[in-house]
Amino acid sequence: MEKTFETAKKGRPYGGVAPEARAAERREALIRAGTCVFGTVGFRKATVRAICQEAKLNDRYFYAAFDSTEALLRATYQQHAEGLRAQVSQATAAVDGTLEARVDAGLHAFFTFLRDPCAARVLLLEVMGVSPETDATYQRNLMEFGKQIMANVQPLGTDNADLRADHRILGLALVGAMTNVGAAWLLTGYRDPEEKMVRNCRQVLLGTLQAMAAR
Repeated sequence: MEKTFETAKKGRPYGGVAPEARAAERREALIRAGTCVFGTVGFRKATVRAICQEAKLNDRYFYAAFDSTEALLRATYQQHAEGLRAQVSQATAAVDGTLEARVDAGLHAFFTFLRDPCAARVLLLEVMGVSPETDATYQRNLMEFGKQIMANVQPLGTDNADLRADHRILGLALVGAMTNVGAAWLLTGYRDPEEKMVRNCRQVLLGTLQAMAAR
């Protein structure tokens, strides 16, 4: 379980920095280190010692923030998932109102994010199949990504239960497609040009979204 800053030991400011701020900085350092270690050797080979060495922190600071490497994995994954959603939202908001333009902008943001191989591996590969708790975190984020995609064609606050179910199922299907193609792109060393990835993925997303918009 990830520990909250409130449970950290209170102390006096050091160098003008409050204890809570120092704890937050150390947590961010551990997440950066987790991204590097999980994204290179993989979660199952990662150790607290390796993560702390990468973060240049004593082991006690790790356990002040996280109960285990799995808790750090969840926090690291969650941060990257939220960061990707924010980048996609920013990219789609910056283009004109056509559906095709929004889809292209979102895809470019997605594939640009995947250019960081360690963050991409945490997001797409390392988080799966670890434990029921981590699987639940992964599934919650898949739902959020699905909602983000489907919001391009219709507000999600509809009272039509059948339509809401269609949105949920189609959103998950599209996220699954993008997850698989993104993982393949990562594992092949970004073999195909980004423009080709966007062009082909556009057909999958745009076709489904246009069909939903026409209903």
